[in-house]
Amino acid sequence: MAILSKIRDRSGFLIIVIGLAMFSFVVSPKNIIDFFSSKNVDAIGKVNGEDISYKEFATRVENFKAQNRNASAYGALTVENMVWDQMVREKIYETKLAQAGVVIGEGEIWQAIITSNEVVNSPQFKDKDGNFNEDLLKAYVAGLEADKTEQGKQMLQGWLNYEKSIKQNLLTQAYNSLVNVGVGVTEAEAINDYVITNTSVSADYVYLPFSSIPNTDVKVTKEDVADYINDHTNLYQTDATRSLNLVKFSFTASQEDEEEIKHSLETLIADKEEYNKVSKSTELVKGFKNTNDSKLFVEESASDLPLVDRFQFEDELPTVAKEEIKNASVGDVVGPYKFSQYYKISKLLDVQQIPDSVQASHILINFIGAQGAQPTVRRTLADAQKLADSLLTVVKKSPKKFGEIAENYSTDPGSASKQGSLGWFGYRAMVPEFRDYCFENKKGSVGIVKTAYGLHIIKIEDQKNFSKAYKLATIARQIQASEKTENKVFEQAETFANALRNGGDFEAIAKEKGYLVSPVNGLKELDVYVGSVGENRRIVKWAFEEDTELNATKRFDLDENGYAVVMLTNKQEKGLMSATSAFSQVEPILIKQKKAEMLEEKMDGDSLEAIAKANNVKVENFNNVTLGAPTISGVGIEPGVVSAAAVSKQGTLINNIVGNKGVFAVVNKSVTIPEADATKVNVKTVNSIVKSNVSSQLYNGLKEEATIEDYRASRY
Repeated sequence: MAILSKIRDRSGFLIIVIGLAMFSFVVSPKNIIDFFSSKNVDAIGKVNGEDISYKEFATRVENFKAQNRNASAYGALTVENMVWDQMVREKIYETKLAQAGVVIGEGEIWQAIITSNEVVNSPQFKDKDGNFNEDLLKAYVAGLEADKTEQGKQMLQGWLNYEKSIKQNLLTQAYNSLVNVGVGVTEAEAINDYVITNTSVSADYVYLPFSSIPNTDVKVTKEDVADYINDHTNLYQTDATRSLNLVKFSFTASQEDEEEIKHSLETLIADKEEYNKVSKSTELVKGFKNTNDSKLFVEESASDLPLVDRFQFEDELPTVAKEEIKNASVGDVVGPYKFSQYYKISKLLDVQQIPDSVQASHILINFIGAQGAQPTVRRTLADAQKLADSLLTVVKKSPKKFGEIAENYSTDPGSASKQGSLGWFGYRAMVPEFRDYCFENKKGSVGIVKTAYGLHIIKIEDQKNFSKAYKLATIARQIQASEKTENKVFEQAETFANALRNGGDFEAIAKEKGYLVSPVNGLKELDVYVGSVGENRRIVKWAFEEDTELNATKRFDLDENGYAVVMLTNKQEKGLMSATSAFSQVEPILIKQKKAEMLEEKMDGDSLEAIAKANNVKVENFNNVTLGAPTISGVGIEPGVVSAAAVSKQGTLINNIVGNKGVFAVVNKSVTIPEADATKVNVKTVNSIVKSNVSSQLYNGLKEEATIEDYRASRY
């Protein structure tokens, strides 16, 4: 039934494919091409009326992913959002600078490149005297442009992306500079700001906190919220959002499933007899314990985790099997044992005393195709091997020459400048081939090792902190639901979905069945994550489809994770928020307002003492609190209260001051206004702060002012 369900879920897609095939028979090819290549189709958005090209957008996304090895670890649409934000920023600044008649030329971009720290300080572009050489940079770029290999193309794209980032920085700096010319403060303004900020006040006060009234004593209705947002429309504008209720039906392995997984591992340990159809005889097949090639056995057993082909120290061993592994003999098999989301069996292959740290030096000889090799490298692997063998002979004969040879021949600039020294490093710091040589050979050993980076002539300088380490071969089976369990989960989800289609109440049925209902509020059209379901664009797109009505329900296939039954509970279109959507934001504000009104009624009195007595509180005081740092000890930050005290007449009662934490009545005892002149104010410093604040907030202001249309939801 689960398979039939998946076919049914994809029926809409099949209809589209068939429809497009029929469409192609009755419409001319030219019309089809014109339709799909039209400007509207290509635009993925607009900024101030200018298109953002989908083709350019998609190219940038792919280039970013190609240049960043960790891009696959980013969440869905993360890269797309980063590229979108960058392209919007570029359009905004380009438009503003064009209006001002400012253009960033190629010469300015190149000048910025050759003065940037990352280029000037790169060893790759320094001459023999250690000085930056522009010609070396030009030769490098020319080499990238001439290199037609796949790696060369990727490196060239990385350089072009770097140039683009330089241009974007120049655009930003140019516009910020134009704006900053017109920003600043006068000496008089700086003096006035100094006086206000440093004016201090001392006062007595009575304070009735909002917390003295329980929230349950204050009722806020949707009508109250609607009135509030209508009075503050500029604060409650929103993008289109949707809210959902969902129940997740997860594929979780049953106890029966776990026992079956354990049994499947147990059958791998011992030898067994199998009938050979070719020889028509029974043959003995070695199990995991007696096999002569444990690594191959792990591979052929289709372990759900890759082989960890290295030694492990005691603190790295799985806690549930640590003691059994430590007490085992080489060749013993431990398990099955449960660790994390897997059942495992582990065979002890070797036990050695190895160091936890090694000090080593190396000479790296790279070659064409080696990781990190520059496009200018023309040395083949065979040539590199000849050179490495020759250098190894020299350093073995004359060990003291190792440092000199490293300086002259090593293509690792970081260590070459230190006579090849890598310093001290831990067991897991280096690539496997390099690590194994350093930790499994003795101090003083010198040899050649090949890694993805090239050929290394390695010299082990020192080793320390030896301890027992274990090498294991482990076969793992992920703990997951069987087909029988998955079918049972499907039946539960489908039964629930059918009950809803027949008019059942979502929350009532879920409660009756013991299902957990998870609300998901405020989903936006380009959101990726849907509550406990995690990444699921299908649910988001369904929620925003025009045909999806309020209270509509649907069951979604979560691929390997189960199913989700979803109900649309709220639709908020772009514009002013509805009372329902805004309720959680506005309710605390209105609760505070209503509490303030209730507390103001208790502030009736002609003195602080009378008000305090009526409310069974004490008269408190604060001393020398400045307007620039209006914190009242024991209460918190209260700028309104401190300011009210500062501007009131000395000795006069001022009550019903609504602060951040409650309602106050104050009596001003004294105000100290500092004397100030130009000698006490650094106008240049004040200007610098003002300009810095403007620069940091400028783009957000420009973006808010811009008209931005985003069509990405139609494609992702």
